Amino acid sequence: MVRSNPLGVGVRLELEDVLGSRTLDEADLTLGQILAAHRLPETLFQPYLVVDGTTTPISLATRLTDLPARTDRVILRAIRNTLFPAILPPSSKHDTFPRAPVPPKPGVGFRQVQPTDDGAVEAHVNLVPTHARDLVREQVSEFFRSYGSPDQGCVFGVSGGGDSNALAYGLRATLDASQLVAFTLVFEPVFSVAAASRATVLCGELGIAHQVLQPDDVASKLGMTSSLDELYADFSDAFTNEALHFFGTFLILRTARRLADEHGFNQLAFGYNREDLLAELLFMLMNGYRPLSYPVRTLGRHRILMPVWQCPKLLLDACHPRFSLDNYRERDPFTTRQRSLAFFLAHTMDSSYPSFGLSLLQGASTALDGCWGDLVHDDEMDLFIAQQAEPASIDKVRDLLARHFAS
Repeated sequence: MVRSNPLGVGVRLELEDVLGSRTLDEADLTLGQILAAHRLPETLFQPYLVVDGTTTPISLATRLTDLPARTDRVILRAIRNTLFPAILPPSSKHDTFPRAPVPPKPGVGFRQVQPTDDGAVEAHVNLVPTHARDLVREQVSEFFRSYGSPDQGCVFGVSGGGDSNALAYGLRATLDASQLVAFTLVFEPVFSVAAASRATVLCGELGIAHQVLQPDDVASKLGMTSSLDELYADFSDAFTNEALHFFGTFLILRTARRLADEHGFNQLAFGYNREDLLAELLFMLMNGYRPLSYPVRTLGRHRILMPVWQCPKLLLDACHPRFSLDNYRERDPFTTRQRSLAFFLAHTMDSSYPSFGLSLLQGASTALDGCWGDLVHDDEMDLFIAQQAEPASIDKVRDLLARHFAS
Protein backbone atom coordinates (compact mmCIF):
# COMPACT_ATOMS: atom_id res chain seq x y z
CA MET A 1 0.00 0.00 0.00
CA VAL A 2 2.86 2.35 0.74
CA ARG A 3 5.89 2.72 -1.55
CA SER A 4 8.78 5.10 -1.04
CA ASN A 5 10.12 6.92 -4.06
CA PRO A 6 13.75 7.99 -3.79
CA LEU A 7 13.46 9.95 -7.03
CA GLY A 8 11.15 12.45 -5.36
CA VAL A 9 13.02 12.88 -2.11
CA GLY A 10 13.96 16.48 -1.42
CA VAL A 11 11.50 18.01 -3.92
CA ARG A 12 9.14 20.43 -2.20
CA LEU A 13 5.62 20.62 -3.57
CA GLU A 14 4.16 24.11 -3.20
CA LEU A 15 0.45 24.74 -3.55
CA GLU A 16 -0.02 28.37 -4.56
CA ASP A 17 -3.31 30.29 -4.67
CA VAL A 18 -4.63 33.83 -4.19
CA LEU A 19 -4.10 33.60 -0.42
CA GLY A 20 -0.43 32.60 -0.65
CA SER A 21 1.45 29.31 -0.81
CA ARG A 22 1.94 26.28 1.38
CA THR A 23 3.91 23.05 1.17
CA LEU A 24 2.03 19.83 0.54
CA ASP A 25 2.90 17.07 3.00
CA GLU A 26 2.27 13.57 1.67
CA ALA A 27 3.95 11.75 4.56
CA ASP A 28 0.87 11.41 6.74
CA LEU A 29 -2.00 10.47 4.43
CA THR A 30 -5.45 9.32 5.50
CA LEU A 31 -7.20 6.37 3.87
CA GLY A 32 -9.53 8.81 2.10
CA GLN A 33 -6.58 10.74 0.71
CA ILE A 34 -4.97 7.54 -0.55
CA LEU A 35 -8.17 6.70 -2.42
CA ALA A 36 -8.22 10.20 -3.90
CA ALA A 37 -4.61 9.76 -5.05
CA HIS A 38 -5.83 6.75 -7.03
CA ARG A 39 -8.74 8.82 -8.44
CA LEU A 40 -11.27 6.86 -6.40
CA PRO A 41 -14.12 8.69 -4.60
CA GLU A 42 -13.86 8.10 -0.86
CA THR A 43 -17.65 7.95 -0.40
CA LEU A 44 -17.65 4.80 -2.56
CA PHE A 45 -15.57 2.85 -0.02
CA GLN A 46 -15.75 1.65 3.58
CA PRO A 47 -12.42 0.79 5.23
CA TYR A 48 -12.10 -2.25 7.50
CA LEU A 49 -9.23 -2.90 9.88
CA VAL A 50 -8.12 -6.52 10.21
CA VAL A 51 -6.24 -7.34 13.44
CA ASP A 52 -5.67 -10.94 14.56
CA GLY A 53 -8.40 -12.11 12.24
CA THR A 54 -11.01 -9.67 13.59
CA THR A 55 -12.51 -7.20 11.08
CA THR A 56 -13.69 -3.78 12.28
CA PRO A 57 -15.06 -0.85 10.23
CA ILE A 58 -12.95 2.29 10.64
CA SER A 59 -13.08 5.91 9.47
CA LEU A 60 -11.74 7.16 6.15
CA ALA A 61 -9.98 9.83 8.22
CA THR A 62 -7.71 7.17 9.73
CA ARG A 63 -4.04 7.89 9.04
CA LEU A 64 -1.62 5.16 8.10
CA THR A 65 0.64 6.24 10.94
CA ASP A 66 -2.22 5.61 13.43
CA LEU A 67 -2.81 1.97 12.49
CA PRO A 68 -2.05 -0.51 15.29
CA ALA A 69 1.29 -2.32 15.12
CA ARG A 70 -0.53 -5.67 14.96
CA THR A 71 -2.53 -4.71 11.86
CA ASP A 72 -2.80 -7.58 9.41
CA ARG A 73 -4.22 -5.46 6.62
CA VAL A 74 -6.76 -2.77 5.76
CA ILE A 75 -9.59 -3.64 3.40
CA LEU A 76 -11.00 -0.74 1.35
CA ARG A 77 -14.32 -2.23 0.30
CA ALA A 78 -16.37 -0.74 -2.55
CA ILE A 79 -19.99 -0.33 -1.43
CA ARG A 80 -21.48 -0.39 -4.94
CA ASN A 81 -21.29 -3.04 -7.66
CA THR A 82 -19.19 -0.70 -9.79
CA LEU A 83 -17.17 -2.41 -12.54
CA PHE A 84 -13.94 -0.49 -12.09
CA PRO A 85 -12.04 -2.05 -15.04
CA ALA A 86 -14.70 -0.63 -17.38
CA ILE A 87 -14.23 2.87 -15.96
CA LEU A 88 -10.65 3.28 -14.78
CA PRO A 89 -7.49 1.92 -16.39
CA PRO A 90 -5.47 -0.47 -14.22
CA SER A 91 -2.79 1.08 -12.04
CA SER A 92 0.70 1.22 -13.53
CA LYS A 93 2.95 -1.58 -12.32
CA HIS A 94 6.73 -1.23 -12.26
CA ASP A 95 8.59 -4.53 -12.40
CA THR A 96 11.73 -2.75 -11.29
CA PHE A 97 12.12 0.21 -8.99
CA PRO A 98 13.31 2.87 -9.11
CA ARG A 99 12.64 3.57 -12.76
CA ALA A 100 14.71 5.93 -14.87
CA PRO A 101 13.63 9.55 -14.41
CA VAL A 102 11.68 11.19 -17.23
CA PRO A 103 12.28 14.96 -17.63
CA PRO A 104 9.09 17.06 -17.28
CA LYS A 105 7.58 17.99 -20.64
CA PRO A 106 6.90 21.65 -21.30
CA GLY A 107 3.32 22.55 -22.03
CA VAL A 108 -0.04 21.71 -20.46
CA GLY A 109 -1.05 18.09 -19.89
CA PHE A 110 -4.47 16.50 -20.20
CA ARG A 111 -5.64 13.03 -19.23
CA GLN A 112 -7.90 10.89 -21.38
CA VAL A 113 -9.63 7.60 -20.59
CA GLN A 114 -10.60 5.54 -23.62
CA PRO A 115 -12.87 2.45 -23.37
CA THR A 116 -11.63 -0.83 -24.83
CA ASP A 117 -13.19 -4.25 -25.34
CA ASP A 118 -11.81 -5.49 -22.04
CA GLY A 119 -11.81 -2.31 -19.95
CA ALA A 120 -10.21 1.09 -20.40
CA VAL A 121 -6.83 2.61 -21.16
CA GLU A 122 -5.41 5.94 -20.03
CA ALA A 123 -3.60 8.36 -22.29
CA HIS A 124 -1.81 11.60 -21.48
CA VAL A 125 -1.73 14.41 -24.02
CA ASN A 126 0.75 17.25 -23.71
CA LEU A 127 -0.13 20.44 -25.60
CA VAL A 128 2.32 23.10 -26.71
CA PRO A 129 0.99 26.59 -27.59
CA THR A 130 0.64 25.96 -31.33
CA HIS A 131 -1.48 22.86 -30.76
CA ALA A 132 -3.59 24.60 -28.11
CA ARG A 133 -4.26 27.56 -30.42
CA ASP A 134 -5.25 25.20 -33.24
CA LEU A 135 -7.81 23.51 -31.00
CA VAL A 136 -9.25 26.84 -29.84
CA ARG A 137 -9.42 28.11 -33.43
CA GLU A 138 -11.39 25.01 -34.41
CA GLN A 139 -13.78 25.52 -31.48
CA VAL A 140 -14.42 29.18 -32.37
CA SER A 141 -14.90 28.39 -36.07
CA GLU A 142 -17.35 25.61 -35.25
CA PHE A 143 -19.20 27.92 -32.85
CA PHE A 144 -19.76 30.58 -35.51
CA ARG A 145 -20.91 27.94 -37.98
CA SER A 146 -23.51 26.82 -35.45
CA TYR A 147 -24.49 29.97 -33.54
CA GLY A 148 -22.79 33.14 -34.76
CA SER A 149 -22.98 35.53 -37.67
CA PRO A 150 -19.42 36.33 -38.85
CA ASP A 151 -20.67 39.08 -41.17
CA GLN A 152 -22.35 41.08 -38.37
CA GLY A 153 -19.24 42.08 -36.43
CA CYS A 154 -18.31 41.44 -32.85
CA VAL A 155 -17.17 43.38 -29.77
CA PHE A 156 -15.14 41.58 -27.14
CA GLY A 157 -13.18 42.42 -24.03
CA VAL A 158 -9.54 41.42 -23.65
CA SER A 159 -8.48 41.31 -20.02
CA GLY A 160 -4.95 40.08 -20.65
CA GLY A 161 -5.96 36.77 -19.02
CA GLY A 162 -5.83 33.34 -20.60
CA ASP A 163 -9.52 33.06 -21.54
CA SER A 164 -9.85 36.32 -23.45
CA ASN A 165 -6.35 36.00 -24.95
CA ALA A 166 -7.28 32.64 -26.45
CA LEU A 167 -10.66 34.02 -27.53
CA ALA A 168 -8.91 36.87 -29.36
CA TYR A 169 -6.79 34.39 -31.29
CA GLY A 170 -9.80 32.24 -32.18
CA LEU A 171 -11.93 35.23 -33.25
CA ARG A 172 -9.18 36.64 -35.46
CA ALA A 173 -8.73 33.26 -37.13
CA THR A 174 -12.46 33.12 -37.84
CA LEU A 175 -13.55 36.71 -38.55
CA ASP A 176 -12.06 39.49 -40.62
CA ALA A 177 -10.20 42.12 -38.60
CA SER A 178 -12.68 44.79 -39.79
CA GLN A 179 -15.44 42.90 -38.00
CA LEU A 180 -13.71 42.91 -34.62
CA VAL A 181 -13.48 45.56 -31.92
CA ALA A 182 -11.48 44.69 -28.79
CA PHE A 183 -11.37 46.73 -25.60
CA THR A 184 -9.60 46.59 -22.24
CA LEU A 185 -10.53 48.48 -19.09
CA VAL A 186 -7.94 49.91 -16.72
CA PHE A 187 -9.00 50.45 -13.14
CA GLU A 188 -6.33 49.27 -10.72
CA PRO A 189 -8.50 47.79 -7.97
CA VAL A 190 -10.05 45.47 -10.56
CA PHE A 191 -8.24 45.70 -13.93
CA SER A 192 -4.46 46.08 -13.80
CA VAL A 193 -2.24 48.19 -16.05
CA ALA A 194 0.01 45.17 -16.57
CA ALA A 195 -2.90 43.10 -17.89
CA ALA A 196 -3.85 45.90 -20.29
CA SER A 197 -0.26 45.96 -21.57
CA ARG A 198 -0.40 42.22 -22.27
CA ALA A 199 -3.72 42.67 -24.08
CA THR A 200 -2.22 45.46 -26.20
CA VAL A 201 0.71 43.27 -27.21
CA LEU A 202 -1.57 40.40 -28.16
CA CYS A 203 -4.04 42.50 -30.18
CA GLY A 204 -1.12 44.18 -31.95
CA GLU A 205 0.26 40.79 -32.96
CA LEU A 206 -3.16 39.74 -34.25
CA GLY A 207 -3.90 43.00 -36.08
CA ILE A 208 -7.10 43.66 -34.11
CA ALA A 209 -8.36 47.18 -33.39
CA HIS A 210 -7.95 47.62 -29.65
CA GLN A 211 -9.13 50.33 -27.27
CA VAL A 212 -7.64 50.73 -23.81
CA LEU A 213 -10.10 52.66 -21.67
CA GLN A 214 -8.75 54.49 -18.63
CA PRO A 215 -11.02 55.28 -15.65
CA ASP A 216 -12.05 58.69 -17.03
CA ASP A 217 -12.74 57.15 -20.45
CA VAL A 218 -15.01 54.54 -18.86
CA ALA A 219 -16.91 57.13 -16.83
CA SER A 220 -17.44 59.26 -19.93
CA LYS A 221 -18.53 56.40 -22.16
CA LEU A 222 -21.01 55.12 -19.58
CA GLY A 223 -22.47 58.57 -18.88
CA MET A 224 -21.47 58.65 -15.25
CA THR A 225 -22.08 61.71 -13.11
CA SER A 226 -19.24 60.76 -10.75
CA SER A 227 -15.86 59.05 -11.04
CA LEU A 228 -15.09 55.36 -11.23
CA ASP A 229 -13.31 55.64 -7.88
CA GLU A 230 -16.46 57.02 -6.25
CA LEU A 231 -18.64 54.32 -7.82
CA TYR A 232 -16.25 51.60 -6.64
CA ALA A 233 -16.12 52.98 -3.10
CA ASP A 234 -19.90 53.18 -2.95
CA PHE A 235 -20.24 49.65 -4.37
CA SER A 236 -17.73 48.25 -1.86
CA ASP A 237 -19.54 49.89 1.03
CA ALA A 238 -22.84 48.44 -0.12
CA PHE A 239 -21.72 44.94 -1.09
CA THR A 240 -18.17 44.52 0.41
CA ASN A 241 -15.02 43.45 -1.42
CA GLU A 242 -16.45 39.96 -1.80
CA ALA A 243 -18.58 41.29 -4.66
CA LEU A 244 -15.56 42.72 -6.51
CA HIS A 245 -16.01 40.39 -9.49
CA PHE A 246 -19.64 41.41 -9.92
CA PHE A 247 -18.52 45.03 -10.11
CA GLY A 248 -16.02 44.12 -12.82
CA THR A 249 -18.61 42.16 -14.78
CA PHE A 250 -21.03 45.10 -14.59
CA LEU A 251 -18.42 47.50 -16.05
CA ILE A 252 -17.30 45.13 -18.81
CA LEU A 253 -20.81 44.24 -19.96
CA ARG A 254 -22.11 47.82 -19.95
CA THR A 255 -19.01 49.04 -21.83
CA ALA A 256 -19.29 46.24 -24.39
CA ARG A 257 -22.93 47.13 -25.07
CA ARG A 258 -22.04 50.80 -25.58
CA LEU A 259 -19.20 49.96 -27.97
CA ALA A 260 -21.42 47.56 -29.92
CA ASP A 261 -24.02 50.30 -30.41
CA GLU A 262 -21.32 52.74 -31.54
CA HIS A 263 -20.09 50.30 -34.20
CA GLY A 264 -23.49 48.99 -35.23
CA PHE A 265 -22.74 45.47 -33.96
CA ASN A 266 -25.10 43.25 -31.98
CA GLN A 267 -22.68 40.47 -30.99
CA LEU A 268 -20.67 40.54 -27.77
CA ALA A 269 -18.16 37.72 -27.35
CA PHE A 270 -16.86 36.65 -23.95
CA GLY A 271 -14.29 34.05 -22.97
CA TYR A 272 -16.55 31.94 -20.77
CA ASN A 273 -14.86 28.54 -20.57
CA ARG A 274 -16.07 25.08 -19.58
CA GLU A 275 -15.52 25.51 -15.85
CA ASP A 276 -17.00 29.04 -15.86
CA LEU A 277 -20.29 27.71 -17.19
CA LEU A 278 -20.20 24.61 -15.02
CA ALA A 279 -19.73 26.83 -11.95
CA GLU A 280 -22.68 29.03 -12.99
CA LEU A 281 -24.82 25.99 -13.75
CA LEU A 282 -24.05 24.41 -10.36
CA PHE A 283 -24.62 27.67 -8.49
CA MET A 284 -28.03 28.16 -10.06
CA LEU A 285 -29.17 24.55 -9.57
CA MET A 286 -27.99 24.18 -5.97
CA ASN A 287 -29.88 27.37 -5.09
CA GLY A 288 -33.05 26.21 -6.86
CA TYR A 289 -32.89 28.64 -9.82
CA ARG A 290 -33.29 27.98 -13.52
CA PRO A 291 -29.88 28.36 -15.20
CA LEU A 292 -29.30 31.12 -17.73
CA SER A 293 -28.90 30.12 -21.36
CA TYR A 294 -25.59 29.19 -22.95
CA PRO A 295 -23.64 29.24 -25.23
CA VAL A 296 -25.73 32.16 -26.55
CA ARG A 297 -27.58 34.54 -24.24
CA THR A 298 -29.87 37.31 -25.48
CA LEU A 299 -29.73 40.69 -23.74
CA GLY A 300 -32.20 42.96 -25.48
CA ARG A 301 -30.82 43.80 -28.92
CA HIS A 302 -27.48 42.19 -28.15
CA ARG A 303 -26.40 38.56 -28.23
CA ILE A 304 -23.81 37.31 -25.74
CA LEU A 305 -21.64 34.75 -27.54
CA MET A 306 -19.51 32.18 -25.71
CA PRO A 307 -17.32 30.70 -28.48
CA VAL A 308 -14.94 28.80 -26.15
CA TRP A 309 -17.64 27.40 -23.85
CA GLN A 310 -16.52 23.81 -24.40
CA CYS A 311 -12.81 24.50 -23.76
CA PRO A 312 -11.32 23.79 -20.33
CA LYS A 313 -9.53 26.75 -18.81
CA LEU A 314 -6.15 25.00 -18.89
CA LEU A 315 -6.45 24.68 -22.67
CA LEU A 316 -7.10 28.41 -23.04
CA ASP A 317 -4.17 29.31 -20.79
CA ALA A 318 -1.95 26.94 -22.80
CA CYS A 319 -2.41 29.17 -25.87
CA HIS A 320 -0.20 31.93 -24.44
CA PRO A 321 1.87 30.39 -21.63
CA ARG A 322 4.20 33.39 -21.38
CA PHE A 323 1.29 35.27 -19.81
CA SER A 324 -0.31 32.53 -17.71
CA LEU A 325 1.63 32.64 -14.42
CA ASP A 326 1.47 36.44 -14.30
CA ASN A 327 -2.27 36.23 -14.91
CA TYR A 328 -2.75 33.80 -12.05
CA ARG A 329 -0.64 35.84 -9.63
CA GLU A 330 -2.58 39.02 -10.34
CA ARG A 331 -5.81 37.46 -9.14
CA ASP A 332 -7.32 39.05 -6.05
CA PRO A 333 -8.48 37.13 -2.95
CA PHE A 334 -11.95 38.69 -2.93
CA THR A 335 -14.91 36.46 -3.71
CA THR A 336 -17.94 34.88 -2.10
CA ARG A 337 -17.92 31.47 -0.45
CA GLN A 338 -20.57 30.05 -2.79
CA ARG A 339 -18.66 31.32 -5.82
CA SER A 340 -15.49 29.64 -4.54
CA LEU A 341 -17.38 26.41 -3.93
CA ALA A 342 -19.01 26.47 -7.37
CA PHE A 343 -15.66 26.82 -9.14
CA PHE A 344 -14.06 24.19 -6.90
CA LEU A 345 -16.79 21.69 -7.77
CA ALA A 346 -16.69 22.63 -11.46
CA HIS A 347 -13.01 21.71 -11.62
CA THR A 348 -13.53 18.44 -9.73
CA MET A 349 -15.70 17.06 -12.54
CA ASP A 350 -13.06 16.61 -15.23
CA SER A 351 -10.52 15.84 -12.50
CA SER A 352 -12.69 12.91 -11.39
CA TYR A 353 -13.24 11.66 -14.93
CA PRO A 354 -11.98 13.27 -18.15
CA SER A 355 -14.60 15.26 -20.08
CA PHE A 356 -17.37 14.48 -17.58
CA GLY A 357 -17.89 18.22 -17.09
CA LEU A 358 -18.23 18.73 -20.85
CA SER A 359 -20.79 15.92 -21.10
CA LEU A 360 -22.80 17.50 -18.27
CA LEU A 361 -22.71 20.94 -19.92
CA GLN A 362 -23.80 19.57 -23.29
CA GLY A 363 -26.55 17.44 -21.74
CA ALA A 364 -27.88 20.28 -19.61
CA SER A 365 -27.93 22.61 -22.62
CA THR A 366 -30.12 20.14 -24.50
CA ALA A 367 -32.35 19.32 -21.53
CA LEU A 368 -32.93 22.98 -20.63
CA ASP A 369 -33.61 24.19 -24.17
CA GLY A 370 -36.81 26.24 -24.01
CA CYS A 371 -36.90 26.55 -20.23
CA TRP A 372 -33.88 28.67 -19.38
CA GLY A 373 -34.03 31.28 -16.65
CA ASP A 374 -35.35 34.72 -17.57
CA LEU A 375 -33.51 38.02 -17.65
CA VAL A 376 -35.86 41.02 -17.56
CA HIS A 377 -34.60 44.45 -18.62
CA ASP A 378 -35.12 47.34 -16.23
CA ASP A 379 -35.26 50.53 -18.31
CA GLU A 380 -34.48 52.87 -15.44
CA MET A 381 -31.27 51.08 -14.41
CA ASP A 382 -30.50 49.66 -17.87
CA LEU A 383 -29.85 46.32 -16.19
CA PHE A 384 -31.03 42.80 -16.92
CA ILE A 385 -32.43 41.30 -13.73
CA ALA A 386 -32.41 37.59 -12.99
CA GLN A 387 -35.40 35.73 -11.53
CA GLN A 388 -33.76 35.21 -8.13
CA ALA A 389 -33.05 38.90 -7.48
CA GLU A 390 -34.84 40.00 -4.30
CA PRO A 391 -36.79 43.29 -4.25
CA ALA A 392 -34.62 44.70 -1.44
CA SER A 393 -31.45 43.99 -3.42
CA ILE A 394 -32.92 45.52 -6.58
CA ASP A 395 -33.81 48.70 -4.68
CA LYS A 396 -30.31 48.81 -3.19
CA VAL A 397 -28.74 48.64 -6.64
CA ARG A 398 -31.22 51.16 -8.02
CA ASP A 399 -30.30 53.71 -5.34
CA LEU A 400 -26.58 53.13 -5.88
CA LEU A 401 -26.74 53.60 -9.65
CA ALA A 402 -28.91 56.71 -9.29
CA ARG A 403 -26.06 58.32 -7.35
CA HIS A 404 -23.56 57.80 -10.17
CA PHE A 405 -25.42 57.71 -13.49
CA ALA A 406 -27.60 60.25 -15.27
CA SER A 407 -31.26 59.26 -15.35
